[in-house]
Amino acid sequence: MNESAGEQITELLNDDLLLTDTDHLDATDDADEEPPVRTSREGLPRSFRMRHDAHYVDELMSRAPDGPSAVEHDPPARPALDAAPPPDRRDRPASVPPHAAPSALSAPAAAIALIAGRLESVVAHAGTIRAHQATPAFIAQSVQAEFARVARLARAAAILQDRETPRRRNLTAGAIAERVMTAGAPVARMGGLECEVTVDDPAFTILAEPSLVLQSIAGTVDAVVDLLLADPRWTSFAEGGDPVPRISISLQSVRVRPALILDVICPALFIDGRHAERFFDNVGDDYRAAPSAGILLAAAAHVVRAHGGRADVKRHSGIGATIAYVFPRSVADHGPV
Repeated sequence: MNESAGEQITELLNDDLLLTDTDHLDATDDADEEPPVRTSREGLPRSFRMRHDAHYVDELMSRAPDGPSAVEHDPPARPALDAAPPPDRRDRPASVPPHAAPSALSAPAAAIALIAGRLESVVAHAGTIRAHQATPAFIAQSVQAEFARVARLARAAAILQDRETPRRRNLTAGAIAERVMTAGAPVARMGGLECEVTVDDPAFTILAEPSLVLQSIAGTVDAVVDLLLADPRWTSFAEGGDPVPRISISLQSVRVRPALILDVICPALFIDGRHAERFFDNVGDDYRAAPSAGILLAAAAHVVRAHGGRADVKRHSGIGATIAYVFPRSVADHGPV
């Protein structure tokens, strides 16, 4: 009885041990078939061994995915609630930094002033070349006059941009007349006009910045020539057989309320009433044919007003106009009144 029981136990153990024999792996059973185990798992190293501890599974699920194989049901990351939205820069000029200093906004004015200074230097160089080169005097003078016109136009634009306070010093009417004649006569001659300058008291003194006074008067002559050349009526007027038209510049001193009155007179200049009312305002409709004239006249009026004076224009009966500038004499002058 005992032997029979021992033999049965031995047979049972042998049967269990024989289950590991490879011969039994070839048998197939559709009901108990399992999918083959992968030798490597996507996203995990070959040496990985799965552990079933709950905290270990939670640790795996909390790791950030390395690429597109992230779990599809994970919610997208939300931005921090206190993160500020990006600033809207659509209305901000691209060339101006958001916190630019006020001086950076005056770059166009500085550029125009630089151009004006360079052109003025070219004018000085042209004068030196004329003195040392075997060039006909008239041609050399015309070239220099054209350079000077361009320089005055650039300077006028700079004046309208900067609007700086004049640096005043004593300036006589005689010095103004001499400089205006030197600058204005060649330009008038290029436009087919003559130019004359008269002064009643060369010793009369005002307190002003000389370069700005010359800029305003010579720039006015430039503007008058530009307006005449742009006017189709000017050709018929110039070819009418009349004496050569001229630009007359008159300097008159006033002693009751001490001031110097500068009149630029042109009998051939056509100005209608509406234009006369806004002559120094540089309105585009008025100066469409000669835009440089509007800039030059607006700058001239600004110079006069910056010195405490006034600018005005008077129409003659029929044809002609007088452009008048009044520069008051400063109380700092100690000359005779």
